[in-house]
Amino acid sequence: MTMRGPLRWSLLAASVSVSAALVVGAFNPAPHSGGDNAAYLSLAHALVEGRGYVDAYDPLGAPHTKYPPLFPLLLAGLVAAGATSWTAFKLLVAAATVLGVGVTYLWAQRRLGPWKAFSIAVLVAASAGVVYYSHWILSDPVFVLLVLASLGALERAEAKGWDPRWIAFGAGAALGAYFTRSAGLPLLVAILAWLAMRGRLRMLVVVAAAFAVPLLSWWMWGRGAGVGDYVTEFWLVDPYQPGLGTVGLGGLTGRAVANGLAYATRHVPAAVVGSQGAWTLALGIVLVGTALWGWVIEARRKAGPAELFIPLYVGLVLLWPQVWGGDRFVLPVLPLLLLYGAVALERATRRLGGGAQVLAAAAFVVLLLPALGSWTGAVREARACGGAMPSGGPFACYGPRVTEFVAAADWAGSALPEGAAVMTRKPRIFYVMSGGVPSRTFPFDPDPDVQLAEADAVGARYVLLDRWDGQAARFVGAAVRARPGAFCVVQGFGAGPNDGAQLLGILPPERRSAGATDDAGGVMIARCPEDYLSRDAGAVSYRSPTSNRIPLLSPRTP
Repeated sequence: MTMRGPLRWSLLAASVSVSAALVVGAFNPAPHSGGDNAAYLSLAHALVEGRGYVDAYDPLGAPHTKYPPLFPLLLAGLVAAGATSWTAFKLLVAAATVLGVGVTYLWAQRRLGPWKAFSIAVLVAASAGVVYYSHWILSDPVFVLLVLASLGALERAEAKGWDPRWIAFGAGAALGAYFTRSAGLPLLVAILAWLAMRGRLRMLVVVAAAFAVPLLSWWMWGRGAGVGDYVTEFWLVDPYQPGLGTVGLGGLTGRAVANGLAYATRHVPAAVVGSQGAWTLALGIVLVGTALWGWVIEARRKAGPAELFIPLYVGLVLLWPQVWGGDRFVLPVLPLLLLYGAVALERATRRLGGGAQVLAAAAFVVLLLPALGSWTGAVREARACGGAMPSGGPFACYGPRVTEFVAAADWAGSALPEGAAVMTRKPRIFYVMSGGVPSRTFPFDPDPDVQLAEADAVGARYVLLDRWDGQAARFVGAAVRARPGAFCVVQGFGAGPNDGAQLLGILPPERRSAGATDDAGGVMIARCPEDYLSRDAGAVSYRSPTSNRIPLLSPRTP
């Protein structure tokens, strides 16, 4: 009996243990400041409440057609089980991260052996991007886990003489990946292409049929009147500035070139070591170059699902709008990039004998040490946020501009009358932190007629002029200055009466006037009528909530 079996499982356990230690050490209890976290929670809550797969945060409650439903369904299971804190949902993502490192090891060891696979798994576990996304309520770690599980299962199926059980598992994991993130589509295409290349026509028909029904169902659902979808936004120059128009085929070429440079010089090294600078620019070019060489070697040897998946996925990412680019899109292919880099390094040092191992160890250290440096920074940040939360609330580490927004949302949940809707910069966070007050993003247009028309269309009587990122001042503020008589003051949130965020009322069309200015040339806005507040509004405080519980999932106490 050889030691290969015990060694393999020992190194698997070590890989998982390293990942768990790194994830726990850098675990940040604060919510993410992006809207996607709140969007997933609102979808999960709507599912548990029996409202269906809808954008419950939006005043019109339209069917949700953007994010595939698997991750919200997983969160819905936690909601149904009684989870109410940010930490409870983060633990699901953390567990997926650790399992993803374990699957990375199992997949890599079949190709490179246990020790090289262990090195790759450790580098993945320590990578800045993997650690960073391990403590947010985002679908990325689950997506990565399913992609790697699919690739590993399909390769094992071929090695086992096309075992149909492993084929079914791999195809099922791939389908799960697609229904976690739409970026899983390249994996489905790669699997079908792989089966066709191997001449497994009967299996190809079965798998294609298994893919077709759920994909067709999701496509039909996506034709509903949702708030947004990736296909429409894909063609926009900037999805956050629709007024810039769309791109044509020529524009896509320029986008691919710009994205390619950004990923090679910024996003890939950021995903691995986290830091930025001249040396990481060179590191990114080396990583991408060696990975490309390693991919060519493996593709020539025997192109499998992984070798077909990566060019399709990279091609999709390069065509994505540039504002969406970032290290999160590197995560699904990070284990592949490191494996292909190891293959290229082995080929380049084949004639060095024992020197090859020294060079490989040096490459491992060059990647691991700065990644661990980034991890220590994440640990400090997590501790700082955790220390600020008990007194300043879950969003305390983001500063007063964000906590003012959260305080406004919390206050609105108790002080506004039933059925109220608010135009805000971050509607999904507002919905979750207000305990369920519907909201929609105000138009990114300073024209007051545009602002008012959108609010009227969705039945919103309020707009939050916040300081989150300056967009409210740019668009809502300009509209208020142009038509002050169309608005009224509800409540301020900040250090002084004229500082911080301002919740404004939107007057009915028949009561809107041009407004007036004071002696200094500033606009004058009257207080809102009494019916803009609930009867108990006077007793509602407006400091940022300090509990780690999620207001949407936690009944308010009197």
